[in-house]
Amino acid sequence: MNQLQPPIHAGWAWHFSWLNLSVADIVVVALMLIIFVLALVIPFPGGREK
Repeated sequence: MNQLQPPIHAGWAWHFSWLNLSVADIVVVALMLIIFVLALVIPFPGGREK
């Protein structure tokens, strides 16, 4: 089986048949999800004027 291998192994990663996730990728995705949820929850300044 001739599979392509990455030229540089950047450390620990999860390897699935269709997905390779390194720790750095997981951290970036988690931060993006946190920012997205905060953008939905936190109101704009002055958005709730009476």
